[in-house]
Amino acid sequence: MFRLARTVGIKFLVANRVPLAVLDLVLRLVSAAALSSAGRYRFLLAGIHPRSLTTTLRRVRRLHDWPRAWVRAAHDYLLAAHERAVAGEVRLAAEYQRIAALCYHFAHVLALGDHRYRQQLYTSAVRLFRAAAPHLERPILPIEIPWHGIALPGYLCLPSDRPAPVVVFLNGASTVKEEMIGWAQPFLERGLAVLALDTPGSGEIADSVPAAPGQEDVGWAIVEAARTLPGVDPRRIALLGVSLRGAYAVQLAHAVPEFAAAVAVTAPFDPQPYVGALGELVRHDVALAAGVTPEDLPRLAPTLSLEPIAPSLRTPLLVVGAGNDLVVPPSESLRLYRAAGSIKHLLFFERANHVAFTHLEQWTALAAAWLAVMLGV
Repeated sequence: MFRLARTVGIKFLVANRVPLAVLDLVLRLVSAAALSSAGRYRFLLAGIHPRSLTTTLRRVRRLHDWPRAWVRAAHDYLLAAHERAVAGEVRLAAEYQRIAALCYHFAHVLALGDHRYRQQLYTSAVRLFRAAAPHLERPILPIEIPWHGIALPGYLCLPSDRPAPVVVFLNGASTVKEEMIGWAQPFLERGLAVLALDTPGSGEIADSVPAAPGQEDVGWAIVEAARTLPGVDPRRIALLGVSLRGAYAVQLAHAVPEFAAAVAVTAPFDPQPYVGALGELVRHDVALAAGVTPEDLPRLAPTLSLEPIAPSLRTPLLVVGAGNDLVVPPSESLRLYRAAGSIKHLLFFERANHVAFTHLEQWTALAAAWLAVMLGV
């Protein structure tokens, strides 16, 4: 136990020991409005107005209330979108619809125990976002990447009319491309295109194609598809993955030397020592992404380890770590940085939470600057 505690951190262990029944009781007493400013930051970054966020959180008096509260918030934004559309304000209407789509996404994240309802919520998010994307102030282009007879859906955002290097964003277990494409601005300002992509186990294909060992050839599919993507320089491609897909970004970069650089944000390095200590919500999300039951995760954990490949990695690597990460132990980012055999750089934010949402504007700006150098912009 003491060896495990040193590896994963006391705070991590304590936070992941809280059962859902206790969380439900806390919500009954104080509602989700008790969520800290750090916990709220992710929703504010997505464009949710602070007053709307507070109202939505106050409606959550138990876990079961979470999806319905966010659906109600989505309806409020859709009403605003309709009013702006009637007034002829097309871009503002599209922006409100984009936020409504993300409300549906946030609703689906905690639709526990009803997988069909969870699917319906995310389907609504996809439909609304796709309809709004071409009409936003900076248009977003839906694309598809062929892989083993299926299409990996994504969104492409370009900095200019000239062919640009591209950074491929890879979702975490609870983030989706519709959310991550909203992080593109610092990269666009550096002359980098951004492609937010659903890979196996994430987004639109999560239910049909689970994540599994041996899917590194997705990297070759990305490289091949880049040759035909409009506005993209196929000779300069980088990867940026968060959480579980931060490790996947390292795996793809190791398997496909054509990638010029990789960024791993609060990624697991070797989950074997602590996978059994993960909280119920985290185990639920990771198991869904992998198409297994939460009970099967200890068996899957060895296949997720980066320990065998990190020393032989030759792709330049930027590691982003977070000292207050309660999903992946903060030590994992340090272990990845130390083990990587390539040119490497570490950004570690002592007070940041998982995916460093609390510091997202800082790390995306720094990552964009680093990638611009690596990609020769």
